Amino acid sequence: MMNFFGLIITIIFYKTAEFLKRFPILSKLPPIVIAGMLIIFVLEYFHIDFETYNRSASYLTLLLMPATVALGYPIYKNIELLKQNKRIIYTAFVSATVLAIVLTYLTAKFCHADLQIIESMLPKSVTAPIAVEISKNIGGIPELTACVVVLTGVFGGMFGHKILELIRVKNDIAIGLSIGAASHVVGTARCVEKGSEKQIVMASVALVIVGVLTAIIAPLFLHLIR
Repeated sequence: MMNFFGLIITIIFYKTAEFLKRFPILSKLPPIVIAGMLIIFVLEYFHIDFETYNRSASYLTLLLMPATVALGYPIYKNIELLKQNKRIIYTAFVSATVLAIVLTYLTAKFCHADLQIIESMLPKSVTAPIAVEISKNIGGIPELTACVVVLTGVFGGMFGHKILELIRVKNDIAIGLSIGAASHVVGTARCVEKGSEKQIVMASVALVIVGVLTAIIAPLFLHLIR
């Protein structure tokens, strides 16, 4: 008999997190953070091991890739906008990918991390389904990669717009490209909350293309440094 315990509590806690965001003190936290804390509390309180939860919640992971593909709709709908800004888009994608990989490597080396940890962290700015596959292919630890990806997305979702506002970036195209390239789906979800169609389109394009570029550039970069 199939166990749906993890699936059920994940959905319930996520919907609870969306409701709790109505309160000012929690409004800045992405639902994934609130839901994650609630799940951890339940697992600890009832002494449920993570593997038991993960097996029964794994059905949700099957939806990650279709959900990522579904982001292609706003891209298709605004294809003319992309054509008009193709030069800045291409430049932004390549720059974001190379910087993310190089700066992650340098930071990890500065902290004396071993190579497998570095390999696990390189795809941190890529949406989870792609990042996990990249990590597997370059010798990283997929579970660690997934954790770092979530933390990166949460940080970008919480502070990305504020940082850009602080440095006076006001162009919606630039904001969307920056948020999508740096903090993938969670950042894109934040753009959706902001309600700017240009931000949503650019962030959606960025999270997909940067994922593809990272899958190409990360192995080449590791080959060069080894």
